[in-house]
Amino acid sequence: MLPNNGLMVIGDWGTSVSRFYLCRFNQQHITVLARSQGRGIKHISDPQACFFELCQGWFDQHGPLPVFLIGTVGADIGWKKSPYVACPTEPHQLIDNAISFKARGIKITILPGVTCTNIHGLPDIMRGEETQLFGFLSQCQQQKEHLVCLPGTHTKWALLKNQQIHSFVTSPVGELFEVLCHHSVLLNPSINQRACEMSFVQGLQIGMATKNNLLHTLFATRSLQVINKMDNNQAAGYLSGLLIGTDVKAAMQDFHLFSDVSVIGSDYICSLYVQALNHIGITNTLFSSEEATILGLQTLVSSHWETHISA
Repeated sequence: MLPNNGLMVIGDWGTSVSRFYLCRFNQQHITVLARSQGRGIKHISDPQACFFELCQGWFDQHGPLPVFLIGTVGADIGWKKSPYVACPTEPHQLIDNAISFKARGIKITILPGVTCTNIHGLPDIMRGEETQLFGFLSQCQQQKEHLVCLPGTHTKWALLKNQQIHSFVTSPVGELFEVLCHHSVLLNPSINQRACEMSFVQGLQIGMATKNNLLHTLFATRSLQVINKMDNNQAAGYLSGLLIGTDVKAAMQDFHLFSDVSVIGSDYICSLYVQALNHIGITNTLFSSEEATILGLQTLVSSHWETHISA
């Protein structure tokens, strides 16, 4: 019998947003009983207070439950620093290198991130996406290679081989869009979260054009407003399309052998990447980031119980 009748709290605490789940773990399967969502690490100064503000009700109701967290919460800007595991990476390595501590009588376990030397010979890191990738792999054939795109603040392109994370490349597309909106003359902060479709396609086509490069097409975000009288929402659509188009073009150059890409993330941002992939004839399969996270934590928690409890 697992402690607390298999009840636990799991969380994906990233840079921009945090998502926590009250779950029951039974026969190596996680069932979500309740959800809570809050701010990401970059928006808070006291992670402990923020965590208990969002999850204290579950502990009040059920007592001291084990907590498993992934994401930026374990980075040097997070709650407690956990290490990085080098690629190629398997699930047991994340459990073996997790850190645990107590806060207000609750045992908190933060899983490590993953690091690699990417295809450009440069160091790269991820936190949180590795768990989604293992969730994805739990639903796939063992020996097949996969190229997976995880769009977001820091978009990841991950190469998976033999049920391992082999290598990856990071594109800070979401962060670059936000920085340019708030700290440049190219664009004003957009209150409309959805890109103008026509200008998005325009930016996408320019970003994906073989001879175009980002630095020589970026300032058009500003000049299109001055000369062509684009409004701010249209310009935001152009910029979004330009950044995503450039990202997809570069990824297809880096991983040129793949004609199919799996995409893991939230519905809207994934739809933009799917549109970009379709534009150049790359077939794709879409997976929910929440489903991938829960399946990944299901895999990792199973390994934890087997290693530290069943033994």
